[in-house]
Amino acid sequence: MDRVTMEDIAKRADVSINTVSRALNDKPDINDQTKKEILRIADELNYQPNRFAQGLRSSKTSTLGVIVADILNPFFSALLKGIEKAAREEGYSIIVQDTDENYENEQSAVQTTMSEQVDGLLITPTQTNRGTIMDLKQADLPFVLLGRYFDDLDTHYVVTDDVQGAKSATNHLIEKGHERISMVNGPTHISSSRERLQGYLSTMEEHELSVRNSFVLDNNVTIEDGYETGKAVISSTPRPSAVLCYSDFVAIGIIKAARDAGLKIPDELAVVGYDDVFFSTCLEVPLTTVRIPKKKLGKRAFHVLKDLIDGEKDNSDLQQLKLDTELIIRQSA
Repeated sequence: MDRVTMEDIAKRADVSINTVSRALNDKPDINDQTKKEILRIADELNYQPNRFAQGLRSSKTSTLGVIVADILNPFFSALLKGIEKAAREEGYSIIVQDTDENYENEQSAVQTTMSEQVDGLLITPTQTNRGTIMDLKQADLPFVLLGRYFDDLDTHYVVTDDVQGAKSATNHLIEKGHERISMVNGPTHISSSRERLQGYLSTMEEHELSVRNSFVLDNNVTIEDGYETGKAVISSTPRPSAVLCYSDFVAIGIIKAARDAGLKIPDELAVVGYDDVFFSTCLEVPLTTVRIPKKKLGKRAFHVLKDLIDGEKDNSDLQQLKLDTELIIRQSA
């Protein structure tokens, strides 16, 4: 028989998981009648605290939730490595959830994580909807946005300086003599995608280089996206001489499309990626890319969250960090 969770109780009582959590943990700011009904349902369902029961009695479980956008992406794998190492050193374990860039999955992941009574949450939001983040702001749970943020919401976050990262990549291509530079970008609802586009456009403007509408293409995340978009870029007239990509995954797709079209990298098409995932050096033509300090990003996010959990910081003292990136020059550009 499956273990009864707080989510089960919340559904039966028609309340939020956060309300159930407050009732079960005897927290304030909950209606007495609602609390009694939740406790009655918990008893009726034979709810048993999870394996962190001892921790719950002291309001701590030494467990953190981590929600990422794509666990199969080496970028997030490296990010998780940084989080896990930092957490282990401080006596924490982590529970990982994957949204696959789907908002409904994000909602479910947040509910599942909260039902495990975690002390705090690190989350890379899908950003197609801000509902879960607004719910978290109302909940009694410390959380930190990781890798992405909402510029109009007051939240704690740890991200990278993607404007500067895209600037450095675009400047490098211009210094190599390229003027027709395309940007194969990610979905524009994602903050990192918007900032990389901003860095690219501002650099092109600084050098008084025109940007054709056909040179900027959005909504590219996977290798397959890069390949299909790459075919369109290569067939455009005039053809770009260089492409800045949203990620290394997208760059691989672009390179494959170029090779299928008989173009040589970088002689006939220069390509720059973003992230510097581990396989960037393993390609036939090693990939020039913008390095994100992935493990450092995860480690810093963990320590911001731990400070919130320990009461070292509070929600009125927002921690909003942007880490530097680094252009890694190899042979593809």
